[in-house]
Amino acid sequence: MIFYYKYDPLLYMGENGFDTFVLTGGRGSLKTGHVCRAVLIQMLKSRKRVGVFRETKVSTEESLYIEFRELINTEFANRGLIYSKNRVECLQTNSELFFMGLQDKNQSARENLKGLAQVDILIVDEAQTISAAVWEILLKTIRKEGVVLIVIYNRIHDEPPVEKALFLDYDNMRAPQGTYFAEINYPEVEHLGILSKKFLDYAALVKQNKPEEYERDYLNKPKGNNVAKVVKYWSAENINSDIRFCADLDIYWSLDFNVNPSMSTLSHFDGKSFFVFDELVLNNVITQDVVDEFMRRYPPENFLGTIQICGDASGKYRKTQSKYSDYAIIVNSLSKAGYRYNLNLRPFNPPVSARVNAFNNMVYGDDGVRRFFVHPKCKWLIYNMKNLKFKEGTNIIDEATPSQLADDDDKLYLGHIFDAVSYMVEFFKPVLRH
Repeated sequence: MIFYYKYDPLLYMGENGFDTFVLTGGRGSLKTGHVCRAVLIQMLKSRKRVGVFRETKVSTEESLYIEFRELINTEFANRGLIYSKNRVECLQTNSELFFMGLQDKNQSARENLKGLAQVDILIVDEAQTISAAVWEILLKTIRKEGVVLIVIYNRIHDEPPVEKALFLDYDNMRAPQGTYFAEINYPEVEHLGILSKKFLDYAALVKQNKPEEYERDYLNKPKGNNVAKVVKYWSAENINSDIRFCADLDIYWSLDFNVNPSMSTLSHFDGKSFFVFDELVLNNVITQDVVDEFMRRYPPENFLGTIQICGDASGKYRKTQSKYSDYAIIVNSLSKAGYRYNLNLRPFNPPVSARVNAFNNMVYGDDGVRRFFVHPKCKWLIYNMKNLKFKEGTNIIDEATPSQLADDDDKLYLGHIFDAVSYMVEFFKPVLRH
């Protein structure tokens, strides 16, 4: 087992005077792998109850769960460690590890923290996404004698809430007594030979094509106005007036269900690139109004393809104002009118970060190629590309306040159409773990 020296204090957690370990660094810094190894070693030594937290439980299981599973199948094989979908256990010591989400906007998740049972080790991954309000509750809950807190984060902003919550001085790399604080970036661990050639080549590609993103994601150094933008590399090159509706091609109709405004996008997709030729933006409407407008613009007698329906997964569920779901209303109307259609929906909506990453990769890929194009008549989609931002210090998309709406009517149209189009992009072209 290779263990980089900056991570060595993790091997002696509970014995070296540290009850908090804070590790920051960009991609390829091996933070997650070292933490997982150290925790499994502790679970093998004595009975431990370990909680693993991230912004959402789903995103936790897609990241740290995979890391733990791979280690148990390789370096820790035949050591009495077993895993199921939501848990890791050690049979000899009765140790257990579980996953939980800390999604800021989910009030019930924050309430669950208050009643969290005693844990011995608490891991918070992607801690830059956790809000100050959740940190306040979490720290009050776990500040008990003997509890070890391990925090992993990337500095996507200059002042992430995690640094204030834990009294970290990043500029001088100082932390309170009892806190081990270290920064590691991939160039300093490259000599270990663990990083693949594929990773290193990819990092070089990002460095060449997206220098600001390289600084932020790989060297942990955010800078520039681009950092706060949801769509990082949108430009005039993504706008193409030559895009046309083609009656013999499938229409990719992606929806976000909202009353005022209701916003959806219409695209063609060739398997590699998206071409948005129209947007449906309607105020104070119900779902039936939306599908009626679609059929008015693109009647079945003028359309030879199939409608590929995608969008907000919550639209599958029945609403209080109707005995039918939004999608049932749409497909019933389309079927009655003679359209062919397919539903392309996930069981539940992916994390916002998954949609943002997938969308940005199509707008301007790490290989320097653009694969998402919009006709200039799609006014509100383009408006979102230029103006949609994250709340300062978070990865939460900023929504206009009532006072901002009073000053600028256009802000009413921020957010929903990006949600619609990014559901589609993430479904068909997700960013996959390799």
